Amino acid sequence: MTAVCAIDLNHLNKYVLGDDTLRDEVLEIFVEQLNTLLGALDPSEDDFVWKNTAHTLKGAARGVGAWDVGDLCQEAETLIGEVNRKAEAREALLRALRWKAMEAIYAVEALAGKTRS
Repeated sequence: MTAVCAIDLNHLNKYVLGDDTLRDEVLEIFVEQLNTLLGALDPSEDDFVWKNTAHTLKGAARGVGAWDVGDLCQEAETLIGEVNRKAEAREALLRALRWKAMEAIYAVEALAGKTRS
């Protein structure tokens, strides 16, 4: 997978209509949200906070076409209530989510580097 594949540019282009400046601004906002929400996604949080944080991040990810991040957030939303080994499951999912988030951030940075030259 190439770096830019972590962000579905065809999907994002539907909203920015080919405007590279707007695309870059939207992606910059996404990276800020990604960093903020990942920092708030704490496996020891109560179910309400965990689910809402995951849900908010899912929406941000899917809005820009970061499908892998969105899919993991959807899975995170299910780790509430009576889940066997919930803390461990949340920790494992958070590790995977951080990895996919790094890929998305790398894709944004690579794309910005291409448009600045």
